[in-house]
Amino acid sequence: MMFSRLKSVTFIELMIAVILLAVIILGINNIDIFSRRHLVSADQRAKVQNDVSRSLEHITKSAGNSIGNETVYGSNTTIYISPDSTNTTTLSFFTDTNGNGLRNPDAGDYWIRYSLNTTSHDLSYCNQCADADCAVCSGTEEVLAQGITAFSVTKDFSQGNYMNVTITGCWDPALTCNTSSNPGMAMSTTLTLPSLSTN
Repeated sequence: MMFSRLKSVTFIELMIAVILLAVIILGINNIDIFSRRHLVSADQRAKVQNDVSRSLEHITKSAGNSIGNETVYGSNTTIYISPDSTNTTTLSFFTDTNGNGLRNPDAGDYWIRYSLNTTSHDLSYCNQCADADCAVCSGTEEVLAQGITAFSVTKDFSQGNYMNVTITGCWDPALTCNTSSNPGMAMSTTLTLPSLSTN
């Protein structure tokens, strides 16, 4: 007479299977969490980079229309930086709006301004000002970028008509920047101001 053996799962085998399944699920979950965190961080970094890059590009285009010569007309008559180069909150250019290549304040040329609000961390642009300080925007004012933590400008008219601009941005300026959860970005450019005339 033949006896058939009954096959069954012991408690230890069941526990091993559950533990292996849990390890696999936790591994997949960790990969998912890491991927999401990396995606969010990359997205935040890209937004900061786009804002800073767009602001530098805007300043570069505007600087190409600046006109004047500080050697002839005096300091701060073409480029105005306030309060200083390392703690810049205002950058203004005198622009050749009428396109005649001459400095004509009475014939339509005017100042444009870039201003950093150190409280809200907004970098704004005013397309028309009556003077270099541009306390009141006479034209349209728009916010170019948010989350800007530093704005520095230096000018050098001794060796040529150069200006260095550095903009630093952060995802959340209220927190510590340049961390994995709060990326930051600093970009700088050197501008040649070709339209400076002595007329």
